Amino acid sequence: MSLAELKQQVAVLPESEKAELSVYLATMLRRDDPVYREELARLIDDREPSHWVPWAELRDKPGD
Repeated sequence: MSLAELKQQVAVLPESEKAELSVYLATMLRRDDPVYREELARLIDDREPSHWVPWAELRDKPGD
């Protein structure tokens, strides 16, 4: 499948699937970035509840 075909397929996806795909692609692009991995690990390991963001708030937030 060419990039142009892939773009056409993505264009017709429901918004929720486009969002899921964008997260997948961002993860793939950054998976080998040591700075990103370190920051992600720090955030995951944070035990302070006041720093946590509810899943619903993240899910419903428009892309930056």
